[in-house]
Amino acid sequence: MSSSPVSIQDGLFTTNALASRKFLLVYILIIWSSILPVLIEVFLFWALTKENIIFIYCLFPINICIGYLTLIISSTLFSKLALFITNLFHKPNQGVFKMAKIDKDYYFWSLRATIKKWPIWIGNLIPSPLIHNFILKLFGIKTDYSNNISRGKIDTEFIELGSNVIIGQGCSIKSSMIVKGHLIINKILIGDNVVIGSNSFIAPGTHIGSNTILGTMSVTKINQKLEPNMIYSGNPVEKLQNNIMDQIQIYKEKEFQNYSNNFNNPILRNTNIHKINEKKFVKNLPLNIFTFGIIYFLANLVPVLSLFYYFYEYFFPFYIQKPTIIHVFVDIRSSLIFLITPFLLIVVLLINLFTVILISKILYKIFQFKNPAKEGIFHWNDKNPDFNNYFKRSFILRYAKWKIQKSPFPWLIKPAFNLIGNCQFGKNTVIEDCFIGKEFLKIGSNSYLGKALLANHLWDRNLTIKRIIIGDNVEISDNCCIAPGTVIDNNVTVLPLSVTSKYGKLSFNSVYYHSPSKKIEDLDSNYRFIHKIGDNHVK
Repeated sequence: MSSSPVSIQDGLFTTNALASRKFLLVYILIIWSSILPVLIEVFLFWALTKENIIFIYCLFPINICIGYLTLIISSTLFSKLALFITNLFHKPNQGVFKMAKIDKDYYFWSLRATIKKWPIWIGNLIPSPLIHNFILKLFGIKTDYSNNISRGKIDTEFIELGSNVIIGQGCSIKSSMIVKGHLIINKILIGDNVVIGSNSFIAPGTHIGSNTILGTMSVTKINQKLEPNMIYSGNPVEKLQNNIMDQIQIYKEKEFQNYSNNFNNPILRNTNIHKINEKKFVKNLPLNIFTFGIIYFLANLVPVLSLFYYFYEYFFPFYIQKPTIIHVFVDIRSSLIFLITPFLLIVVLLINLFTVILISKILYKIFQFKNPAKEGIFHWNDKNPDFNNYFKRSFILRYAKWKIQKSPFPWLIKPAFNLIGNCQFGKNTVIEDCFIGKEFLKIGSNSYLGKALLANHLWDRNLTIKRIIIGDNVEISDNCCIAPGTVIDNNVTVLPLSVTSKYGKLSFNSVYYHSPSKKIEDLDSNYRFIHKIGDNHVK
């Protein structure tokens, strides 16, 4: 069974590329406006149940569900309104655009993504196909409630889905893609009864016919057309030369053979393997619990006390206890409470995030002072101080990373890690919802990290801890894996599902694909590569 790191969340997707920081004002305004209907719902719940305390306790869980659904609907509707206004100034277009603020299509693509991020974040809290299909429909995407789309990353514009579509764990359905400093936007069409295997990548412009199956870890080329009633597999995908039933049987036999080979492997069958693995890790359970307790307590102390004081002194007496909702809007003080409360909730959340970052920085500096972080190769049978402290520092950074990536403000991951001092991220670098190492990362300016894995450590016979260095103007696409010690020069593009080797070096102004990564030769020019990428994906 496949799984994703807890810091990664699948479901609907919008980019973190921020063409202008002014977009955050629009984002906060959408959050504020979408919370207001929830406050009205809370008022009505209290008005209906305040006479009976038993009703309050019994119906409170139901009220939480109603409040959550209200927030989904209100946030999506307000986002849709903002999109409507935005599209009056500049309509969404398909094509190839320069990834620069002066390019209107890139600029408004980023704005549309920012507008949609809040309802998508709310909808992803519960990975429900029903909720995700509902949000897509409100955003104007053609989809069906029979589709299971909650286990992969799916774009929220220029997508058309048939019925009974199944998207596997970790897939990326991307109608937009960044390659060689350009933004490619092209509509994806997926027919009925299509099954897409886990960790696959569907590129912009892909058309998939009905009743088609894509194998695990498949990659389509841009603008590729897949025939109906067929099975495709590979990177890039190729059609298997059999009829549909024969293909399914061959596919099953291959999977069974792989399982049998793994089962008969004497290393994997070793009954002591779990015991060996257990000895690898330094758990430090008492220290970890104590450290987490300090971070969690201090980070929530001010926000919780502030909220308690505000709700007790202002919200409850001047809002909740009003006789009717009409009295709220005719009283200036009650109206101000109603309008200020969403902003206060946003501020409290930001204070909580900042406090987590600040405490993590202090603890990280203490551990660094006692035992500075070191690269190297370590064996679990020799748990020296460097080996032990790597796990201690990792635990300190884990909560901060998880907290930010799971928050509605994922843009904070870059300034947070720069502040803590564990990693270096350059100016204008975009970090999507990806699994990034917590130390030993140095990334230049104007780079783009998709939903990729940047692993600063790797377990094999030993624990290898080695810095990853990524230059300027580098693009790493979805589902890539960058191994410890990898050095990526400037102006490099790494295409989807590429894997680098330990200590690998990717050379200047090149394009790489596949596992292990290979350089694509004979690219005449960036312009030709961009506009004919469907044909030149592999040479």
